[in-house]
Amino acid sequence: MTSQIVAFADLDDTVFQTLRKLPGADSARLTPATVNTAGEPHSFMTPAQTALLDLLAAGNVTVIPVTGRDPAAFARVGLEFPSWRVLDHGLTILDAAGEPEQTWATRVRAELEPLQAELGRLTDWLRPQAAQAGARLTVHHAHDLPFMTVLKHPEASAEILADLQDAWTAALPAEAGLTVIANANNVSLLPAGLGKAAAVRYLRQTYFPQAALTLGLGDSVSDLGFMAECDFALTPTAGQLMRTLRSVTLPQR
Repeated sequence: MTSQIVAFADLDDTVFQTLRKLPGADSARLTPATVNTAGEPHSFMTPAQTALLDLLAAGNVTVIPVTGRDPAAFARVGLEFPSWRVLDHGLTILDAAGEPEQTWATRVRAELEPLQAELGRLTDWLRPQAAQAGARLTVHHAHDLPFMTVLKHPEASAEILADLQDAWTAALPAEAGLTVIANANNVSLLPAGLGKAAAVRYLRQTYFPQAALTLGLGDSVSDLGFMAECDFALTPTAGQLMRTLRSVTLPQR
């Protein structure tokens, strides 16, 4: 009997990225992977990323996307994922037919309810500071409930985003059940106990308990949680996670 191998893979900046992240790239060698809301090519895979997916497919590896994209944004991804999909930063798990995993959905709704007041309060608290800095806040929903507020700056100013992230983090009570994370050009406030790591753990325990090998693919520091739920981790060398690792002195023993 063939041993089952499962790869849990972040998408944006791991499997593909926008042209802004690929300065000087030969467009003829890139493979379109997503479209924008107008149906135009938006994100692309490099030859190395294409080769990685081809390698996983050739090894009969089950690839499960683990992404912050919501169902609408995920529908604009042109890649095929015939197994499970983890969306909304882990709050939504869809089966191969695109239907929500009901046990997980019930758990998420139950855990989101008590967080609503604090999520709303902290969103409103940051709103005037964000507006003054020229940034915007967007509230995202899952299972008909607000679950995340995303902060973006139109020019992706790292300094402005970092300052607002620090302010948001400082205002966050330890018992709030929420956390602040930074990815690429945005900062997000979302549940601490519900996320990619919890979703991957649930899928492993419920549907893949006998998997011989699990791989975690991600580019961000915030991906570390779900990558640590797997047997091995793989990260792109140009990603946030690798940059962070290279910027610190790691203990040798």
